[in-house]
Amino acid sequence: MESPFEGKLIRLRAREPEDEPLLYQWFNDPEVTENLTMRYPLSHRDEREFIERVSHISYEHPSFAVETLADRRLIGGCGLERVSPENRSAVLGIALGDKAYWNGGYGTDTMRTLCRFGFAMMNLHRIELDVYAGNERARHVYEKIGFTEEGRRREAVYKYGRYQDVVVMGLLEGELRPEG
Repeated sequence: MESPFEGKLIRLRAREPEDEPLLYQWFNDPEVTENLTMRYPLSHRDEREFIERVSHISYEHPSFAVETLADRRLIGGCGLERVSPENRSAVLGIALGDKAYWNGGYGTDTMRTLCRFGFAMMNLHRIELDVYAGNERARHVYEKIGFTEEGRRREAVYKYGRYQDVVVMGLLEGELRPEG
């Protein structure tokens, strides 16, 4: 039986206090946060409090560290938020902070693994996400695994001196595309 926490390249695990230095470094790097909703610098205290808050994984807030299968190296984080048991839905968030692992299939594997977890372990019917319209790399990954563009919030985000559209994408149970 396939592990709900493992993909081909990554493993999902709980966040640990020792993850804080890397998270602090990544989430204060403008290149990493360019396509995230974050816009202000984070302190070490902010990161420690975040880890403390999300380390209690539950149905209401499954939040994971992402590490490589090969050498158990922390490369990012992901989770499902705003979980609605009545609607069997959640909102997905992902950030790979280790730039050495960008464009190597790790984001795709993380997305596929997290969605598989949501459908198989949480009995979700729908997973959605928001993505900046200009974030072509992320949109390609989301479409590759089965997400469909469902709408657009025009000029919804102001960042780096300009407004950006936000694209709403959704994936229904049974639509997750297998690798290949």
